[in-house]
Formats: sequence, C-alpha cells, structure tokens
Amino acid sequence: MVYATSRAADEVADMDHVRRLISETKKFVTESCQKVVHNAMQVVGGIGYTNVLPLERIYRDIRLASIWTGTNEVMAMIVAHEWYREHGKHKAAKLARDYARDAAEADAADEIIYE
Repeated sequence: MVYATSRAADEVADMDHVRRLISETKKFVTESCQKVVHNAMQVVGGIGYTNVLPLERIYRDIRLASIWTGTNEVMAMIVAHEWYREHGKHKAAKLARDYARDAAEADAADEIIYE
C-alpha cells in the first residue's frame, strides 16, 4: 500500500486523488502498526513498558507516527472530503445523493408515493 501510494504521488497529476491515497495509507498503516505493538505488549506484559525490551520505544514511535503529520481522525476527514470531491467529478450532472434509491425496492410502483 505504501509503495503504490508513493508511486501514485510520483506519477499522478491529480493531487486530490493522491491526497486521498496518502491519507488512507497513513491512517491504515499507523493503525495496523499500533495493533501489532499493542498485541506484542499484551504478550510480554509489564516488562514491555520498561527499557529492557525495545518494545517501549517502538510503542512511543508508532504513537508519534499517528499524530505527527496529522492525527488519524484528521486523515479520515481528508479521505471523506476527497472521496466526495472525486465522486462529484465523476457525477458532474448529478451531485446530490438520491435518497429515494436507498430503499431495497425503490423502483416498485407501490413504493413511490408523492403526497
């Protein structure tokens, strides 16, 4: 994922799409690493918080990675914003969501009632 995002950043001219990819990648990778470090801490127990094992440094470093260039919550907002912007480009004729189509049988005649 990191390689594909890096390659897209080097080659793609659509910076909105690249911004979304970068945010998705940063969020996914940092959250995955945090889960791995958390599980490792669970395995080794309290000694994981001491400097006997390099695990405490890894824990601090990965925590810093998730907040350094923007928190994962901000990354999620960027992803949503860029996705909606990208979606709007592809549907230039109709930018608004059609809520009537959300129903399971939206096209059924008895479902369409205008009063």
